[in-house]
Amino acid sequence: MPRQSTTTSQVKNSAAKKSGSTGSTGSKGARAQEALLDAGLELLGEMSPRELTAGTICIAARMKRPSFYTYFDSVNDLLDAMIRREIDRLEALYDAQEAQNKTALHRLARIPLNLADIARRDTGRIKSVVTLMAYDPSFTLSRMENLRRDVEASIAEGSLALEKNQVDVFARVYIAGILSLLAQGEAKPLSRAEIKNGLKILLRGGGADAAALAHILKS
Repeated sequence: MPRQSTTTSQVKNSAAKKSGSTGSTGSKGARAQEALLDAGLELLGEMSPRELTAGTICIAARMKRPSFYTYFDSVNDLLDAMIRREIDRLEALYDAQEAQNKTALHRLARIPLNLADIARRDTGRIKSVVTLMAYDPSFTLSRMENLRRDVEASIAEGSLALEKNQVDVFARVYIAGILSLLAQGEAKPLSRAEIKNGLKILLRGGGADAAALAHILKS
């Protein structure tokens, strides 16, 4: 199933338009969309995104196949909506850290540790999220506004030694590294010490101050 470029706004507008045309807007329609998204994410623990079909997703969601097209134009639309939802949840972790008035470097280091904690509680979900985000890294990166913002803020506060034109490259390496760490823990979740060692390699490679990083990761 070749991937087509579809913006998140197009996905949402398409779903909203279709929902409105059936008169099924509201909580029922929202629950149906969430059920399809959850079913797709669960299936990604067993197959690749290219193997997903509207039929298999509807079977997993216990819905009739025509219902799929009430909310999504295609499986690609569903995949884009899934990525957006998971990124939104990751962004919420950033927001929670920011509310504690932490530095940008602190947020960059602590979010992966939060994800590692989630992975230990729900290995299957993290496996699916890793598969989903690795499917289209460029799409994932373009929507992780907080990540780019925190890399730029870390440069401004002097905790990362990067040039402005290296932000996107570093962000790509950071995402790839975190996904790799989480993927390695699918069979046996990595310990916090192993995650911290991986973070040290990633962030020190970006010029992070050793003492500041050690302080952030000591707990």
